[in-house]
Amino acid sequence: MLHFPRPRSLPALGWSLAAGVVITLLGTRPAAAADGFSPHDGPMPDPITDLFYMRATYFQATVRTVLRIDPTNQPSGGTELSGENDLGLAKKNPLGSLELMFRIHERNRVRVDYFQLNRSATMPLAQTIVFGNEVFPAGSNLETTLNLRIMGFTYTRALIQTSRFELGAGLGVHLIDSDVIGNDPQLFERHETSVAGAWPTIALETMWRISSRFAFTGRANYFGTNHDGFSGSLGNYHGDFQYRWAPNFALGLGYTYWRIGADSRTNGTPGRLTLAAQGPEAFVRVSF
Repeated sequence: MLHFPRPRSLPALGWSLAAGVVITLLGTRPAAAADGFSPHDGPMPDPITDLFYMRATYFQATVRTVLRIDPTNQPSGGTELSGENDLGLAKKNPLGSLELMFRIHERNRVRVDYFQLNRSATMPLAQTIVFGNEVFPAGSNLETTLNLRIMGFTYTRALIQTSRFELGAGLGVHLIDSDVIGNDPQLFERHETSVAGAWPTIALETMWRISSRFAFTGRANYFGTNHDGFSGSLGNYHGDFQYRWAPNFALGLGYTYWRIGADSRTNGTPGRLTLAAQGPEAFVRVSF
């Protein structure tokens, strides 16, 4: 089993870097023509011509979670629970995320993105539950922690490319690290499960330059498998409209949907986790 580092400060770092760039742009913006750009700027940049970008995003995520932590070597022996209704985990979660893109030559792109969702709650149980190797009786105050981190690396190559439109396809790999903890200090009962791994995905990306300032971008990553008692899937779908405020700076609004599902009915560490996070987002984007 693989374990990966947990760069918990990446979203905060992204916001700090983006804020510094915004301040610099505001302080150094040259005199502009009527369209907002100097006539000496040359062709107006857009997502198709950008060689690099860094995007810092505010994501207002609505989350739904289904959780089953089975006892060791007892597949399906745990109690299936709603993370939000049964365990008190937050449904609404304001999040920050960071994304980078590097264009190699004209048609090749490498995108790096990071998603992190950490939640904790304490809630009296309405029923007796089996949570891993522990049994928590009804009425006990269960402290639950569910942490999920996903770092993705995606390569795409443009299959169609014009001055206003690009469509690319490729492959990605997503490094996934999750921790689930159930704890009742009064009963001295605690169970913790950690799972980490790497999942491949197929990827599609598209960019459309609507006008000199406005553009639309969209993408999808997907993986699914069902083999030897294990089924799993990962999906990441995103679309946004962005406004090019300055040659190297854009603002945007979009919508993102994340879904990860894993159900293991094999011996060892059986269990189930299905998590879907979706919602609107706003971002700042610095490009060159």
